[in-house]
Amino acid sequence: MSQDVISYAFVFRQATSHCYSSLAFLIYDWLLNFESEVQHIWMQPQKRVFRWLYIYFRYFSMLIQAIHPSIMDYFAGGHGSPSFCLAWKIYAPLVTQVNTTAVEMLLAVRVYALFNRSRRIAFLVGFHILLDVISSVVNAVYTIQATKHHGPYCISSKPPRQLLYHSIIVLSTQITLMGLTLLKTVLSRRSGWGRTPIVSLLLRDSRAVLFVISALCLLSIGLCRLDGARTTVMFFWSVSILSSSGCWLLMNTQQLVAHYPTRKEHSASIRPPVLSTIIEIE
Repeated sequence: MSQDVISYAFVFRQATSHCYSSLAFLIYDWLLNFESEVQHIWMQPQKRVFRWLYIYFRYFSMLIQAIHPSIMDYFAGGHGSPSFCLAWKIYAPLVTQVNTTAVEMLLAVRVYALFNRSRRIAFLVGFHILLDVISSVVNAVYTIQATKHHGPYCISSKPPRQLLYHSIIVLSTQITLMGLTLLKTVLSRRSGWGRTPIVSLLLRDSRAVLFVISALCLLSIGLCRLDGARTTVMFFWSVSILSSSGCWLLMNTQQLVAHYPTRKEHSASIRPPVLSTIIEIE
C-alpha cells in the first residue's frame, strides 16, 4: 500500500470522526434544550418567520449533518468525480456563510435595539454584513476557478488564499459587533440600567456568541493554508456551533418577548432609555 493511500485513509478517518462528533454535539444540544424549545417555540403563538428561522438553525442543520457521513464515505470509496468535488467546494462555504450571516443578523438586531434604533448603527453593522457576504461570493468565485480534481480525494486539497481574506472580514464584523456591545455595556452601567435582567441577558448572549464566532474565524485563518482535511473538519464543527448559537439566541429572544411587554403595549414614558426598542420577531 502506497504512502499516499495511507495518508488519504488517515485524512478521511479524521474527517469522518469529526463529522460524527459534530453531529453528536448537535443532537446533544437539541435534547438538552428540547423542553425550552417546546415551551418557547412550539407552545407560544409565533409568526412564521420566527419558526422557520428556528427550524433552519435546528433541523436543517441536523439534517445536513446527518447526511455528511454518507458524503465522506462516498469520497472515501473513490467515487469523487470532478463535478462532485466542485459541488462540495461550493456547498461547504455557502452553508457556512448562510449560517454566519443569519447569526450576525440576530446579533445586529440586538445591537440595533440596544442603541435605540440608531440609523448610524444600522448603517455600520449593515455595511459590515454586506461586505461579509460580498467577500464570500468572491471566495466562491476563486474556489470555482482554482478547484482542480485531485483524484477521488479532493477534500484534502488546500482552499484558495481568498478564504484567508474572507475570514479576516468576518472577524472584523464580529469585532465591530462585539465593540458596540461592550460600549453599550459601559454606557448602560453608567446610566444605571446595566444590571437590569433584560439588559444583562442581551449583553451576556451577545458577548458569548460573538466570542464563539470570533474563535471560529481565528481557527479558520490559522488553518486555511493547511491541508483541506482540517478545513473540512472546521466546516463540520462550524455548522453545529453556529446552529446551536442561533437557536440559543432565538429562544432567549422569545423569552424576552414573552416576559416583557412589546412596544405597542408599553408607553414611552415608562420604558428605560436604554431599552426604548424591544426586540420583536416580525
